[in-house]
Amino acid sequence: MLETAHIVSGPTGFAEKPLPALHAERFAPGLAPRSWIIRQSVARRSHLLVIETRRGTATMRGTTVAIQSPGLLWLPGDHEGTFEVEAGAQGYLISVSDDVLTRTVAGSAEALHLRRTIDRLVLREGTQLATTFAAITESCSTLVRELNTPGRGSATMTSTHVLLLCLHIWRSVISEEAPDDAAQRGDGPRLVGNFLQMVELHYRDGWPIARYAAALGVTDDKLHAHCKREKGYSPRAIVHQRLIHEACMRLRQLDLPVEQIGYGLGFRDPGYFNRFFRKYQNASPGAYRRRARLDPSQHGPSYAAWP
Repeated sequence: MLETAHIVSGPTGFAEKPLPALHAERFAPGLAPRSWIIRQSVARRSHLLVIETRRGTATMRGTTVAIQSPGLLWLPGDHEGTFEVEAGAQGYLISVSDDVLTRTVAGSAEALHLRRTIDRLVLREGTQLATTFAAITESCSTLVRELNTPGRGSATMTSTHVLLLCLHIWRSVISEEAPDDAAQRGDGPRLVGNFLQMVELHYRDGWPIARYAAALGVTDDKLHAHCKREKGYSPRAIVHQRLIHEACMRLRQLDLPVEQIGYGLGFRDPGYFNRFFRKYQNASPGAYRRRARLDPSQHGPSYAAWP
């Protein structure tokens, strides 16, 4: 008999309550196959299936993909489908919300590269994971343990191992890419990629665009031209979108005064933070927070939406 569970992102007919922002479970060898139905609702979630023994499959949009052990499948937040593992299989299933990924990845120096990886479906097997699989299963095991038996520093421990999983998946993907692939695409994509990475590091520091350009070794005009060509936005708009995304996330999730949230994002003048936020969201920070808490479906800009 097939044992089936439902992994959902919000209230549906398949679960009594939504999953927490981070969910980790280990499945041990059993006498029957197991399956999980992945359904998205309001909150985006990504899923990681890790298979240590035997085989599994993933069915998405009418296509079935086989997964051999040792293997993993990363399913980004805009996908639905079904995971199934055969009798005797063991491994892990990790489910993580978009907001947790945002907070975890954004502070990393490799944020741009990690985001490009976790926004797409990734299937890795066998020799593709030769140097990373043990570390991946160790991080999965740590997540299960910390979530089931929290201890001091559990929040930091879990976020660290989510980041490590993203890094290991990224490394397994780039291990087969030619070193000069980026160079073959020309200076534009590489320059904009470096700029986005610098934005992740300094968007709260109030850097003027001229300082970004100087750090990248180009003129303001060149940076502006390449950002418009590659992303459709000016450098200033990209920085502002990143600030607005972070402000929306903190207003939804943190019970801090609006002034303190603004200060944490580099706004020393509460009035200026209010005007800046209103310009992009058509509401004051306080009004946005009240509206978001009354209606959780109003999530504001998605992490995947900014350039």
